[in-house]
Amino acid sequence: MQEQLRISGFDVTTAIQPDARRREPSIWVRRLRVVRELQPGDAFVVRDVELRRGLNIVWTPPHESPAGNALFQTGLIGHTAGKSTFCRLLRFALGERTFSRDDVRRRIRNKLPTGWVLAEVIVSGTTWAVARPFAVGAHPFCIRGGTVEQAASGAPHVEYQEFLDAVGAAATLALPAARFPASDQSIRWEHVLPWMARDQECSFRNFLDWRDASSDSESPTLTVDERQFIVRSVLGLVSDAESAEQAKNAQLVAEKKVAVEQVPLLEHQAQRGHERLCRELGVTLPAVSTDLFGSSARDELERRTAALKQSRQELESGDRRAALQTALEQALIAETNAKRDLEDANDRLEMQRAVLSQLAGNSQFSVLAELPAAVGYCNVPITLAREKGCPLAVSRPMEFAAGQSARTAAQEQAAQGELVKSLESKVDEFKKALSAAEASTKETRQAHWAASTRFNEEIAKQLRSEAWLTQVTHLIEDTEQDWKDTADKSKAVQRLGQEITDSYTRQAQLRSAVEEAIGRFSSRYNYVVRAMLGNDVSGRVDTAGRALELAVEEHGDRDSGAIRPVKLLAFDLAALITSVEGQGAFPRLLIHDGPRESDMDADIYERLFLLAHEVEKAFVGEPSFQYIVTTTTPPPTDFQGEPWMRLKMSGIPAEERLLRCDL
Repeated sequence: MQEQLRISGFDVTTAIQPDARRREPSIWVRRLRVVRELQPGDAFVVRDVELRRGLNIVWTPPHESPAGNALFQTGLIGHTAGKSTFCRLLRFALGERTFSRDDVRRRIRNKLPTGWVLAEVIVSGTTWAVARPFAVGAHPFCIRGGTVEQAASGAPHVEYQEFLDAVGAAATLALPAARFPASDQSIRWEHVLPWMARDQECSFRNFLDWRDASSDSESPTLTVDERQFIVRSVLGLVSDAESAEQAKNAQLVAEKKVAVEQVPLLEHQAQRGHERLCRELGVTLPAVSTDLFGSSARDELERRTAALKQSRQELESGDRRAALQTALEQALIAETNAKRDLEDANDRLEMQRAVLSQLAGNSQFSVLAELPAAVGYCNVPITLAREKGCPLAVSRPMEFAAGQSARTAAQEQAAQGELVKSLESKVDEFKKALSAAEASTKETRQAHWAASTRFNEEIAKQLRSEAWLTQVTHLIEDTEQDWKDTADKSKAVQRLGQEITDSYTRQAQLRSAVEEAIGRFSSRYNYVVRAMLGNDVSGRVDTAGRALELAVEEHGDRDSGAIRPVKLLAFDLAALITSVEGQGAFPRLLIHDGPRESDMDADIYERLFLLAHEVEKAFVGEPSFQYIVTTTTPPPTDFQGEPWMRLKMSGIPAEERLLRCDL
């Protein structure tokens, strides 16, 4: 047996070097129990299987008739005992959604309508008792630190999801790349479990075939690329660091491309700003690339600003608008007074003309005019006296009877005529005064309007000049900023170039580490292939882009129906062994359901068990892995008992089947 396992340059007893830090599997099953009802006591136990760390064999021997082979003898004894159902129950306890094909589920529920699957699962050193019902409706649960006996007896428990969270963390937290590149979705335990426990229906055809549609497992559907990524991540052959560095590199390259395109545009924009400033200021400014550009432009701007300020002061000091406004107001007052005086004079004139007209047309007045003046009165008519301001005429009422005796009617009429003439002369004077006032108002108004117009025009010019100065100020700032941006972008191009170079270096280092890991895994795969097929055969793991490819060579590539399952089994065992040795994040739990294919030679198949035992022998204490194999083909004689044989079943009688009944 030792000679079969020997590889040139390797001593198989020391070739496998377990990592002392990995003292036990990340996930392994210590016990699996099926009960009719969730009640304590052996009476309710249908099947109770204790498992161990290391190799575990579940065997259903084929039927051997004492009379030899004959037609119509039973031939399904080893193939209907429940090997695959046992694996499905393990997967069910570990979190898979179903425990068998749909038709088998119906039959199991019919036979065990109140049945449960109980298990003790060790996750990162912590024991979990899990309980899941066969029937629909009952709620699964778990007990941290519990046992199957406690689960059956109704001990305090928590939601089953807490166990799933724990096993998910144990399986995925250590992954170097934990998210699918295409979808950016997280890798979960339900993605990894199918590899740890392949469907028997997949027939071990391809190392990436984990689930077959006919198994009704309801596991997530994964593309080939996603399964490749899971394998590479679990084996430590890819990392988020490399993906992140690639993404960072792509970002740096994109940033540099933009910066390179922006530098000439910004430089051109700065030069255009410089040319425009020279035209606007009418001076020749230093180059925009020098520090003198900004100071020279601002000096010229300050000179223009000071000149504008001086012009504003001169404009304000020569402003006559206020004085002309006062003169205009006074002229308007004078015009108003002249109009009022003229109106009053016209009113008096009209009144006295009416009196004169009355005197001239009154016959009685004509008679009285021939009489002598009355005693005590002068000959001046009373109306004229009052007009002239005589105090006697003003203070004494006019008495017609007395007036007749005081003056003559002719004198009164003559005096009234004089009064009218005097008022007419006054009206003429007031008309001239009004004309003069109106002319003065007009002249003053025109002067005020002209002064205001000139002032507003000058103010508008100065406001435009101020706006121009502000625009030039902004143009100076923008031109300086454009040149600063040009310089910054030029420096950024240099910086980004160096960062891109550094990124390529880091990627090369990361790829080198990954390539080294691939080399170690390929070497271990070669070890397993040679252990199973012989030293004249070699195995190799190749990379094609982001995919892994398996090769077995003996004077050329070998890929027959007998070689394919060996390649797959060697791949899984290499993953297990490299994890034992400290590489990758494989949970060190592996379940193979009936791995012998029809074309596989019996000797090669036996070496599967021999190799698992050889890995066990590398440990001083308990192994840090769990490998569960179901088989109909007899394992080597030495492995048909304790401690490796954990369960032996038969298709007949029914009591020897997994669930101790015919389904």
